[in-house]
Amino acid sequence: MLEHNTPMADFTQFDNTKFLIDLADQLQDTWHSGQEDYYTPELRAQMALLEEMARLNKCVYSLFDFEKYRYIFHTKNLFDLIGLTSGQKAAKWDSSYLSLIEDGRPIEKYLALRKQFLALLPDDERTAFQSTTCGSFVINLKGQRLRGMYRAKPLTFDASGNVKLSFDSVSDVKNLMVAQVGYWIRFAASTVVYHWHSHTDKLIAKDIVSPREAQFIALWKAGNTIPEIAELTYVSPFTVKNQLANARARMLARDNTALTQLCSVTGILSTPF
Repeated sequence: MLEHNTPMADFTQFDNTKFLIDLADQLQDTWHSGQEDYYTPELRAQMALLEEMARLNKCVYSLFDFEKYRYIFHTKNLFDLIGLTSGQKAAKWDSSYLSLIEDGRPIEKYLALRKQFLALLPDDERTAFQSTTCGSFVINLKGQRLRGMYRAKPLTFDASGNVKLSFDSVSDVKNLMVAQVGYWIRFAASTVVYHWHSHTDKLIAKDIVSPREAQFIALWKAGNTIPEIAELTYVSPFTVKNQLANARARMLARDNTALTQLCSVTGILSTPF
């Protein structure tokens, strides 16, 4: 049975927080200043692993320092995503990359909601925190209009509970989404999930898809047809179609296959980190 799914970027290879924090510690000053001659063979191997996974998963991986607001490390394909050659970097690229965002409000909204969500969590829940922002538009320096998916896993926090170091992924998911303007944000910890949608502007204390919708999406991903899903779950095909349509509309997904991919990488069907 063929799955209604194709490979996409995920974080399953990088669920070791210590690995990422150690990498960031080693690169804190040397990578930013370009002192590559000081890299150990082990450090080069760790960086090469991230580069290879970024290539296979068609996404950009990065370690971002929110205190200094700069990259500690990012995979080289970032320049392809933003439409730059290495020779153009110094002259044209703002390293904060905010100049590429058509509308800065999604970033402001995300940071405000992240702070609000983290305030709800006990300290021991914060280590499992992860988030996805999906659907905001970006125009790169080649004039290409992209649809971004930004996924983040905070690795360390300061004394006030603010994110210090984050492991992030950015990819273009325009081919998975409908043309309709809108974006959504999903926050998750071990036992708590919230979502926010630009269509409602409300932070809601439940997942962006219902448990029943997630069940149907998982069965579709496994290769079942709508009649087969209906038979397996003791409902009518109309109910399955309606539930999948509702989930697609909420996630702005192009079709059911795109819906399964978005659910897979955001952690609705599996843990993405």
